[in-house]
Amino acid sequence: MKKLLQITTALVFSFLVSQSKAQVVTGNLSADWTLTDINGVSHNLYTYLNAGKTVFIDISATWCAPCWGYHESHAFDSVWTNHGPAGAPGVSGTTTDDCMVFFVEGDGATSEACLHGSTGCVDPNNSNTSQGDWVTGVDHPIINPTSTTTPSVNAFNDIYNLGYFPTCVMICPNRSMTEVDQFTAAELYAAKSACSAASVVVDGEMITSLAYNTTLASCDSVTPTFRLGNIGTDTLTSATITLQVDGVTQKTIYWTGNLGTYESATITGVKVGSSVAGTRTITAVISNPNGVVDPTSTNNSTTASFVIYPTVGGAFITESFESAGIPSAWTITAGGNNTWEDAPTAGFNSSSSATLNFYNISSGQIDIMTLPPMSFTGTSAYLTFDVSYAQYSSSNTDKLQVEVSTNCGTTWTSKYSKAGATLKTVPPVGGSVQFVPSGDNQWRHETVNLSTYAGQTNVLVRLKGTSNYGNNLFVDNINFVTSVVGIEENEMLNKLNVYPNPITNNAIVDFNLSESNNVSITLVNALGQLEFSKDLGKMSAGDQNYSLDATSIINGLYFLNIKIGDTTITKKVAINK
Repeated sequence: MKKLLQITTALVFSFLVSQSKAQVVTGNLSADWTLTDINGVSHNLYTYLNAGKTVFIDISATWCAPCWGYHESHAFDSVWTNHGPAGAPGVSGTTTDDCMVFFVEGDGATSEACLHGSTGCVDPNNSNTSQGDWVTGVDHPIINPTSTTTPSVNAFNDIYNLGYFPTCVMICPNRSMTEVDQFTAAELYAAKSACSAASVVVDGEMITSLAYNTTLASCDSVTPTFRLGNIGTDTLTSATITLQVDGVTQKTIYWTGNLGTYESATITGVKVGSSVAGTRTITAVISNPNGVVDPTSTNNSTTASFVIYPTVGGAFITESFESAGIPSAWTITAGGNNTWEDAPTAGFNSSSSATLNFYNISSGQIDIMTLPPMSFTGTSAYLTFDVSYAQYSSSNTDKLQVEVSTNCGTTWTSKYSKAGATLKTVPPVGGSVQFVPSGDNQWRHETVNLSTYAGQTNVLVRLKGTSNYGNNLFVDNINFVTSVVGIEENEMLNKLNVYPNPITNNAIVDFNLSESNNVSITLVNALGQLEFSKDLGKMSAGDQNYSLDATSIINGLYFLNIKIGDTTITKKVAINK
């Protein structure tokens, strides 16, 4: 299924690529639509949902091989046969009668003939070919929206945030959506158990939605958003909603309104908080719908997480990812199933880093890695890091940003932003190959000037990745420092050499001084612990060297710091005896 958008002609899917489509967001509500199938039968989505049916939609393209493979698994056929509407063609006489199933041709450039095979198929972007006969033997409705239908094929795909084929969606009677990507028939029907249907007179629910509360963070309090739904047959006019933090009720909301069956409303504007730093849990619970006991307890609550940051930041962070990968104190805000994770086999002059697997992340998905707060008490501050990235093709614009907040995450300012060709460190890597850097020459060193925040005692920094469905990104050696290598210092670094590296027992440190200066050497391990320190005193201008004895130091990754006057030059070294 990988890179279907890229391996097809850009013209066909320009509407998808240009709008940076992603995947279905669990809990988002489906818009209504009315479309006619290839047999001339009109179908209205909300009519089926109002009848209490769960709707399954397979959005595919006739040229798509993975789509054909899933179609041939007959998973949707089986759901139709065993759970489709009673009396419909091909539906069993013992049907549960609680599901509706659709196949939708999602590529507007293909003709209806392509549904029947390659004969007469008009699809100039794919050599007028089809994977096969999609119609024969299929009883559930097949819909072929075009640019002239209402909604058009593009508008229909927009409803489901289409990013790739096939995209399979489950829509509950309360209109909430979930992606059910190529599930078996048994898995499809099992997924339906998460849906609520109106079976009693009065019944309220809290609808779980991943679209809400994705980046809640503060030093004291946050304002969450939840969705209240009515799954009773009577109109819902009142309910009690409690907001709990880590199991303790903080706020009670006495809601009044007017919600018909399967209608919903958002609940927001009420703050909750904590004085305990870390990740906290908010639970929203509904009770007393229309003044009576809620008959269904299984759908009465939903949860969200938020982060409470310390009010005073800690020391500058130095992280090489060598000891234990991404530190547990860092906060990962995932936009989907794939997000920031450890890369234990790739690093700059090392074997570990952090990675975003853009290769498998849908376009438009945002993933955030937030560092613990720091105190920028000096007069200057810089972030340095190493990055490695490959586009999938020259058109991919995966993005990496560095953002800063000085108000506990309420607002963020971008201080670094590179995407696509500006971000890449190697030529595009396409096909079925997932990019992993194979050498230090595939990395680039980056410096971000954060000196405008000098003097702030609580600074948050986060790395934000936005996928364009390209190839993988790696980040290593995240360091905050008070000074960086400038032009003259860079020349000094180029004249610094440690050999052999990796070090066995002893190494020679060669460097050049443009003028007489005080010199000292320290060796720090990956945890920031000092292993060795030597003050070389004032040394004369010219080539200099120092013999480093590493016989008593255990194997591992280290940072060799040479301080020349007020300037510190750092070089990564390894000891491997």
